[in-house]
Amino acid sequence: MSDEDHDFTQQSGSNSSLTFPTPAGALKKGGYICINSRPCKVIDLSVSKTGKHGHAKVSIVATDIFTGNRLEDQAPSTHNVEVPFVKTATYSVIDIQPNEDPSQPAHLSLMTDEGDSRDDLDMPPDAPLAAQIKEQFEAGKDVLVVVVSAMGTEQVLSFKNAANN
Repeated sequence: MSDEDHDFTQQSGSNSSLTFPTPAGALKKGGYICINSRPCKVIDLSVSKTGKHGHAKVSIVATDIFTGNRLEDQAPSTHNVEVPFVKTATYSVIDIQPNEDPSQPAHLSLMTDEGDSRDDLDMPPDAPLAAQIKEQFEAGKDVLVVVVSAMGTEQVLSFKNAANN
């Protein structure tokens, strides 16, 4: 029995650092929710009237923040749903190194505002976005990429040119 308890604690500990519980009735459009263990951004909410069992249902439509897939869920308004911790950071692109395997995305060298560098991120899987970043960088412009982190995944989701150009 202690083995089962240990496993449960371990799962709870790793999951608790990635998400937090929130009543379904407290969700807002533009907020975040986990659906099928995926971090999603809420795009539509509707609340049904209280039923014969005393709970209003919240119908949630959301898009996966990394893939853009549309997901739907329902929950009683008083029950907790999991909400991911989502962090957004902006980095300057220092360099783009091609991958040795041409089928894999190129690697990014990035710098924070504090001057720290990172070399652990790849170009985004979205081919048009990756092409725009590469095109702007090769044109000599200062490119800033927006990196979103949630549930153990980090990915470049957008970019912008620095204001001094």
